[in-house]
Amino acid sequence: MQFTDDQAAQIVGMINRGEKFYVIARKIGKGCTWQDIQAFCWQKGEMSWQGSKRMISTRLNRLPTAGQREEGERLAEEIRQRVHYLYHCAKAMKDRLDVLEKAVAKVVATTQE
Repeated sequence: MQFTDDQAAQIVGMINRGEKFYVIARKIGKGCTWQDIQAFCWQKGEMSWQGSKRMISTRLNRLPTAGQREEGERLAEEIRQRVHYLYHCAKAMKDRLDVLEKAVAKVVATTQE
């Protein structure tokens, strides 16, 4: 399925906020399925939080049995990249929550006056 630039940006934003593929597909609509969202994310190098967690777990499980040093280093690098990705997603979400909390505090303060 082809997505417009606006839809693509919307999908990436929802993925970075931790939305699941099927939820994103429902929001996009127009016959979009979770498989379409998954294929788009694979093409763009984006991954859901759940997918990142699964990838990290798989790599950690394979790490002790890695035969050669190069394979172990590759697995460690993949883990590092996914953890870095999750950190930045969580940090961006925290920043948005801080902005919302400040806005709510302002509204509450003005209604109490």
